[in-house]
Amino acid sequence: MLAEDHRHALLSAMGVEVYVLRAPAEPVDASGDWLIVAASAETQKSTQCAQLRKTLPAMLGIPADRVRWIGADVTEIPRAAAYLVFGAALAREFGANLPAAQQNAAVIAVADEPATSFNSGMAKRALWQSLKPIARRAREVRAW
Repeated sequence: MLAEDHRHALLSAMGVEVYVLRAPAEPVDASGDWLIVAASAETQKSTQCAQLRKTLPAMLGIPADRVRWIGADVTEIPRAAAYLVFGAALAREFGANLPAAQQNAAVIAVADEPATSFNSGMAKRALWQSLKPIARRAREVRAW
């Protein structure tokens, strides 16, 4: 088998771009919340939200005990590696209460309300598009 540097040189000469996997994201604290989900109190009472509460950890590959749901009235937002916010209005409030250092270190996704997200195939696709960055980060760290 060719040495790694020689192999890369040969591939480069053939015009093949060699992609190297990025280093995993920052280490995750095994004791705290990994994903914070913010939703209004009314949203959290909906049946669609209850369904999402059950399936979200499995969809993202995160243990259920690492996901924490918070309400819209929280002024001090806990630290986490990822945040999911339901609703554009809540996202503005959430962003105003989240320190810049936390915003820069975390993955933040904004999605439509769960009641809206389950209305059609396109709405479900939009929800999944919002969840993809969080799922990608979860695959990178896999600390659980």
